Amino acid sequence: MPAHNHYSRFLASVYDTALLFPIGKIRKSVRDILINEGGESVIDLCCGTGNQIRYLQKAGIPNLLGVDVSANMLQQAWRRGLKDICLQKDASQTGFEDDAFDAAIMSFCLHETQAITAEKIFNEARRIVRPGGRLIVVDYSFDQHTHPLGRFAARAVEKMVGGGHYQNFIHFMAHDLLAGFSKDLELQQCQRFLMGAVAMWVFINK
Repeated sequence: MPAHNHYSRFLASVYDTALLFPIGKIRKSVRDILINEGGESVIDLCCGTGNQIRYLQKAGIPNLLGVDVSANMLQQAWRRGLKDICLQKDASQTGFEDDAFDAAIMSFCLHETQAITAEKIFNEARRIVRPGGRLIVVDYSFDQHTHPLGRFAARAVEKMVGGGHYQNFIHFMAHDLLAGFSKDLELQQCQRFLMGAVAMWVFINK
């Protein structure tokens, strides 16, 4: 697989440190959901540096895998001993068998890809998670629950990244793509974070 580097080496190297405060609580909430739901085999689609997987490892969840296409992000995961867990694969076509996992995590990845790719990633999660398993999505959410300052901060961060990433974010938010992807799934719960600008949705797979 050719190297894909949506994040520079520098950004990949500081990603976890820069986001430790705003993201730490969310990582713990994802962990707690999986502990409570008894998810023993979990895949993190677009796992990046493997930070979420480390939270799950410490919680004792036994069967973990992550996939990502970004070589720079994966280098950070591999340096932390996750070489055999975080694999360089396309999250939209992983090659895993149907119903192979109890749960899939999609954290801050759907908004940054083109709409057609985001939909493929979501559908791939549905394919490889067993019926009754959990699809956990963490991403931006702008609605009546979002504080104006939270909305401003989220837009500022995405605009700073810029380029196609920012344009994909704008399209994702303007068209509420997640609602379309998940329209036939049962929403088990939704939690809000960071002044309501970020949500964690837990869907039950069909």
